[in-house]
Amino acid sequence: MKRGFTLIELLVVIAIIAILAAILFPVFAQAKAAAKKAVSISNVKQLNLGQMMYSGDYDDIFVPYFSGYVPGSNQFTSPQQYWPSLLSPYIQKAAGANAIGQPLDGNLSGIFFDPIEPFKNQTGDPNCSFGYVASWGISDDIVNWFGPFDVAQSYMPAANSQVQKPSDTLIFAETWDWLCGEDYPGSTLALSYFDNNNNYHNGDGYIPNGATETLQAPYNANYVKTAWGTEPDSNGVQNVGFIDGHVKSEHVGLLTHSGQMWSISGNDQWP
Repeated sequence: MKRGFTLIELLVVIAIIAILAAILFPVFAQAKAAAKKAVSISNVKQLNLGQMMYSGDYDDIFVPYFSGYVPGSNQFTSPQQYWPSLLSPYIQKAAGANAIGQPLDGNLSGIFFDPIEPFKNQTGDPNCSFGYVASWGISDDIVNWFGPFDVAQSYMPAANSQVQKPSDTLIFAETWDWLCGEDYPGSTLALSYFDNNNNYHNGDGYIPNGATETLQAPYNANYVKTAWGTEPDSNGVQNVGFIDGHVKSEHVGLLTHSGQMWSISGNDQWP
């Protein structure tokens, strides 16, 4: 007579499988998160290299947040492109139209996005049709788009020679989507620690700290920032690109509560 498994034996096998799954699944999840973080570091490293090549072609001037500005005229001429479009030829050329009023094509390189916050095509979206979408924003202190009260905006990017401590000064930091309605991975402009300009406010009249308002903490964060007036998790981590080309994982609390990495003068003050 053939002997089959008893109910107890089957239950023991199932219990062993369940225990192994409980042990292995967190390990797999951690490995997947570590792999995504490694890709994120690689992506921002390539953004840095693209910006350095761009700067080399344009008299050592950093890539602008938005191109075409005529100094002193308050006007923009063609071509009008946001920095992801300007850097794309140095990384992976973006397909489609990139001028103002026309969305970036879905073929924009995935390098511009953190793998945990993948690209979302903005084609046809009336609330975000100007190429605002990228996981990383360029530092407002570098591109001079907004600034503290009583400081005129030049809209012209700084020169490499103005940065006193390139290895300590950031150029790319991860943002939440504060320009397109909170539906996308992030925004291409990272307001700095020194920004308190009332062009963007949280109901209190002005933003007390641009970094606090616009940065994201995608790794090890307790929650995902989705609204003005809420600070990203200070213990969260993001991958930051520095002027000299290196990339480092930094606690967001250091970026939002200190001007150390924002000041191009190297003195913890604007600019």
